[in-house]
Amino acid sequence: MPVSIDKAPRHDEATGWSVTAISYRRGEVDLPHYHLEGQLLFATKGVMLVETADRQWVIPPQRALWIPPLMIHSYSILSCTELRAVYVSRSLIAECTNFSRNNQVHIINATPLVKALINGLFTAEHNGSIKRKMALLLLDILSESPSEGAELPMPRDERLLRAARELMISHRWEASLIDMADIANMSERTFSRQFLRDTGFSFRTWKQRARIYASLDLLSDNVPVKQIAYQLGFSSPAAFSAAFRSVMGATPGEF
Repeated sequence: MPVSIDKAPRHDEATGWSVTAISYRRGEVDLPHYHLEGQLLFATKGVMLVETADRQWVIPPQRALWIPPLMIHSYSILSCTELRAVYVSRSLIAECTNFSRNNQVHIINATPLVKALINGLFTAEHNGSIKRKMALLLLDILSESPSEGAELPMPRDERLLRAARELMISHRWEASLIDMADIANMSERTFSRQFLRDTGFSFRTWKQRARIYASLDLLSDNVPVKQIAYQLGFSSPAAFSAAFRSVMGATPGEF
């Protein structure tokens, strides 16, 4: 698949940062591309799947993702998403001498402070010099925050990937292994074997994780746990909470 580069000038080196807001519809795909700047991605609403050459990250509103300059990546939009992106020049990154992981993709918790700093860069409440300090503070937070796990391995095989995306984007949580094998135009046995090979999970276990990641968007909208449980096909709120804890390490309420 061809890779594009975003060459549009976003800011001069003296400014060092810029922002953009993009609204996506469920099912949209942003093809592989890269930027000259570093990029901090945060969704105020919605869930997106960000893919690099060998890994995938699910980004709900509770997380923010750092993508280094020149890193090839693509998006798959899993629900209606309001994306906020902060672009940071390499010269500004260099000013943050503690940011030793600046060349690594990683996720951090979108704490109230992180959200406030990102939102502040989109307002007219502060002048340019203050906002530059806010951008540098975001880099400092990135440099010291531990990486959070939010990976959902996606199959590399195009047929399996088509089936997995169909399940997540269309919320086909009732779909069986046979249904998914039909979408992939594969036998049930071949589908099972290759899905495990590509993701490290059986299809049943992977679908459970996918449902938990889909719930993050609903939780961010304060949808009641009972409603989420039945909407995602769990037998009870207790079953949903137990599955959530096994994947995320916390209950839905704690998360």
